[in-house]
Amino acid sequence: MLGGELVSHLLSVVLLTVLIAPLVLWRYRRAVLAGMQGKTGADLPMAPVVPRTPAAPATTDAVEARLAWERRTRRRVFAASLLAAAVPSLVLAAQRLLMGDQPTTPAHLWIMAGAGCSVAVPVFAVLTATPLRRALPLWIGTLVALSASGVLLSMLQRPFYGKVPSLDQLMNFVLFFQLVGVSLWVPMLMGLATGARRVRGVAPLTFAGLLVFGLAPLLGRQVTRWLGSTETGSAWLLTGAGLETGFVLVALPFGLLAWQRLKALARAYERKRFSDAQLLARTWWLLIVAGQAVELVSVYPGIGPLCSILAVSALAYLMFPPLLVWGLRRAFASETRPAPRTLLLLRVFGDTARTEALFDRVALRWQLFGPVTMIAAPDVAARTVDPGDFLRFALGNIGATFVNSQADLDQRMATLDKAPDPDGRYRLSEFCCRDSTWQATVAALMQDADAVVMDLRGFTAKRMGCEFELRQLAQRMRADQVVLVVDGTTDRALLEGYLGAGDARMRTIEITRAGGADAAFDALLRAAA
Repeated sequence: MLGGELVSHLLSVVLLTVLIAPLVLWRYRRAVLAGMQGKTGADLPMAPVVPRTPAAPATTDAVEARLAWERRTRRRVFAASLLAAAVPSLVLAAQRLLMGDQPTTPAHLWIMAGAGCSVAVPVFAVLTATPLRRALPLWIGTLVALSASGVLLSMLQRPFYGKVPSLDQLMNFVLFFQLVGVSLWVPMLMGLATGARRVRGVAPLTFAGLLVFGLAPLLGRQVTRWLGSTETGSAWLLTGAGLETGFVLVALPFGLLAWQRLKALARAYERKRFSDAQLLARTWWLLIVAGQAVELVSVYPGIGPLCSILAVSALAYLMFPPLLVWGLRRAFASETRPAPRTLLLLRVFGDTARTEALFDRVALRWQLFGPVTMIAAPDVAARTVDPGDFLRFALGNIGATFVNSQADLDQRMATLDKAPDPDGRYRLSEFCCRDSTWQATVAALMQDADAVVMDLRGFTAKRMGCEFELRQLAQRMRADQVVLVVDGTTDRALLEGYLGAGDARMRTIEITRAGGADAAFDALLRAAA
C-alpha cells in the first residue's frame, strides 16, 4: 500500500500547488499595490543630473561579437544541463535494471536513462530564457537524438557479446519512446504545475512547503494504524483521542520542518547559493527522482528494498545540483565574457500580459549580459518575485522591501547586486516604491543604467504616467542609450513631443505579436556597448 499512498501524496501536493500558488501570487500582488499607494511623507528629492559623456557609437562588429558569444554560451549551457541530468540518470537506470534483474549493458543503461536526460531541455530553457515555441522542437529533437544514440550503441555492443548486429535492433527506437511516455507523464504534469510562467516565482517554494507538510497525513495514518494494532493504543483511540490522533501528533513537527525549510531556501537564495532558475531546475529533477522512487516502492515492497530505493534516490538527487553548477561555470569561464551592462526597464503600467511578454523576451534574455533593474508593480510581479520576497511576504514584512526614505534608497543603490549568480546569469533587482519615493528612485536608476528600454505600448493622452520618465530620460541619458518600444496602441503624435531632435532623438522600435523583440534586443546591445 505504501507505493499507492506515495503516489496519492505526490498528486495531492501537485493539485494543491496548482490551487494555492496562484492565490499566493494574487495576495502578493495586492500587497505590492497597497504599498505603492502608500505615502510616507514628502516626496524625496531627486539626485542632480549628471551629464553623460559622449561616446562613439557601437560598431556592428561589437554587437555581432556579443550575439556570437551568446550563441556559443547557450550551446555550452545546454551541454552543462545535459551532463548534469545524464550522470544521475544513469545511476537511477542502474538501480531500476538491477532491481528488475535485467541486463545492465551500456545500451540498456543508456535507453533507460534517456527519459531523465531529457529534463536538460526545460532546464536549459529556463537558464537561457528560451521561449516554449523554441524549447519544444529542441526537446523533441533531443529525444530523437537520445533514441538514435541508444540504437547505435546497441548495435556497437553486439560484437562484444559474440553476436552480429541486426535490423530488429531498430525497434529500440520505438522502445525508447515507450519508456519516455510511461516514465515521464507524471513528472511532466508536476513540472507544468511548478514551471508555468504565471506562477513560476512562487510555485517551487509552495511545492516544497506542501511536499514536506503533506507528509503529515501520510505518516499520521501510519501512527494511527500502529496505535490501533496495540490494546492500549486502541483503547486510547476509542475513548477520546480519536482517529485523527496520528495526524495531530505529527502535524506540528512537520509544519515547523516545512517552515524552516522555506526559510533556509530563502536565506540560501539571498546569499547567492543558487538562483531562481536553479531552484526550479532542482524542483524538476526532484520530480523525476521521486517519480521513479514511488514506482519502485510500489513494485518492490519491504524494508530492504525501501532503504535501497531511498538511498539511491537521495544520491541521484544530490548529484544534480553540483554537476549543474560545475558545468555552468565551465560554460561561462571558457572565454572572455563581455563586460556587464545594467539595463533599466520602464513601462506603461496596467497591461499584465503585454508587460510579461516584453519581460520574457528582453529582460530575461539580458540577464546573460548584465543586471536588470525596474520599478516593481503588480503587472510583472509573477516574473520578479523571488524566494526572499516570498518569505518576507509570508512573514507579513513586505514593507521592508519598499523604498520608504532617502536612507533606504541610498542603501539599496549602494548594495545593488551586480555579481552573477552560480548559474552565470545576473539578477533582476526590483524596487518597490511608495507614491512619495518612486520618482527619486527612477532618477537614481537612470543614473546607474547603461541602457534603458521603455515600453510605451498603450501610451495615450489618458495614460500619461510615463511623461515624467520621458522627460528624465531626455535629461539624464544619451539618446543612443534609450530604446522606446511602441505599437499600434501608442499615440505617436503625442510621443513625438518627447523624442527630441537630431542626435538627441531617442530611438523607437515597434514590437508586435509577429516579432520585433529581437530587433529591440539588438538595439539595446548597441546602446549599452
